Amino acid sequence: LLAGFLVVFVPERIKASRTLKMNQDLRLQLDSADKAKTVNSFRNRAALLYIETQKNNFSNASQQASALFTDLRQYQSETADASLKQNLEDLLQARDAIIAGLAKADPAVTAQIQKLFLKMQEIQL
Repeated sequence: LLAGFLVVFVPERIKASRTLKMNQDLRLQLDSADKAKTVNSFRNRAALLYIETQKNNFSNASQQASALFTDLRQYQSETADASLKQNLEDLLQARDAIIAGLAKADPAVTAQIQKLFLKMQEIQL
């Protein structure tokens, strides 16, 4: 009776263990993909912000910058990745200067936004 139980139990236990491991691996892949998607979205938004300032469309750029920095701050507070958290904190340090430059419609802010965009490209995931 015990041998019969073990013949059934052991293979099922091995199968369950493999399934659990596969589930954990897939969860890690999904989390990594979600993080990449979010960071890429921030990169795209920074590129659009740069384009708006190149066109001297400071009103739209100001709205976009405000939303971008708000979302960066929120994501920075939510992420558990310490390296990403630090990278986002570095990006957020440019917030006040960029928002002020856009509010003054200062064309020099374009260089600061370009620097922000380039820093975003350097973030390793």
